[in-house]
Formats: sequence, structure tokens, C-alpha cells
Amino acid sequence: MFYLCSIGSNLEPAQHVGQAVAELLARFGHLRLSSVIQTKPVGMHSRHDFFNCLFIIESELSLPQLKAEFVLMELAHGRDRNDPQCKVADRPLDIDILAQGERDDFAKAGVDAYLEELLAEFYGRGQVHDRKVALRLPTSKVFIAPLLGQEPVELWQPLEEGKIPAPPQTVHPHPGVPRH
Repeated sequence: MFYLCSIGSNLEPAQHVGQAVAELLARFGHLRLSSVIQTKPVGMHSRHDFFNCLFIIESELSLPQLKAEFVLMELAHGRDRNDPQCKVADRPLDIDILAQGERDDFAKAGVDAYLEELLAEFYGRGQVHDRKVALRLPTSKVFIAPLLGQEPVELWQPLEEGKIPAPPQTVHPHPGVPRH
């Protein structure tokens, strides 16, 4: 099953989003990552801007199992999900599952307005006007461009130093998404 997901953070966002991407890559071995944008908070009052991005993974986990893994990641990053206001409070990490499907084609998926341009850019159907931000992943074991966040990219966990695995047969390259 393929999952379209989002990451958001407004407390030390460069650190938490970068770490989350590295953790997801280590866990799933491959992911497609959108540009990373800086946005004003939506639906809450905060003086801290968010870093937001989309990602697509393939997993055998069910929707509830995957959500449980994401909740554990959020807790490990310091999110207080016991706070009754956690949906409208500042957060180090928020990972949401937006859509799922047998194919990794989410071009027509419904997403919040602030993510629509990211989704369009992801599929080569538009560009992002929000401020893009560059991220570094906190690991040297990942075969990537030096900075992420400026354009959609496909990431792979290497099999050994300097080599990447062949793409799985179920993943189809998308125009406009460079493979690094």
C-alpha cells in the first residue's frame, strides 16, 4: 500500500523535519519527498512559522499500524499528545496520513489548502510560491543531494557505501522528480 503523508513542525523545525525524514528513510528504505516550505500557522495562534512537506512511502503496514508508528515518532520528538490542546499547540513534529492507495498516484488527492501547491509540484503540475527552505539530514549514511527541500526528490537508503538499490518494480518514476 502507498501512503501520501505530511510533516509539519514549528518548534525547531529544521532539526525535527530533517530528523523525521532520516528516520522515515531508515525505516522504509525509500520515500518521495516534496519541497519543504515555510508557512504561517493555520487554525492556531502562534508566533512560530511551520516547515511543511509531503512524502510518499510504500508499506505493508495497515493504516492504524502506520499511524501508531507516526505517533511514536511524534512522542520521541517531544510532542505532548496528552495535552487537550495538542491539535492547536506548537509542536516539534506532526505527521499525518492524507491518502492511501494501491498506486503511488495521489495527484488528485484532497489536501489542506496550504499543501495544494506542494502536491501540484510533486506531480509536475504547478509550482510552489511559498518560501522553500533547505534541509540537511542528520546522517551521512543516506545517499542524497547535500540539501533537500528545494524541489521534489526521491530518496533511497543505500545498500552499501555509495550504492543505491534498484527501484522496486511497483514504483514508477514521475516526470519532474529527479532521482538522487
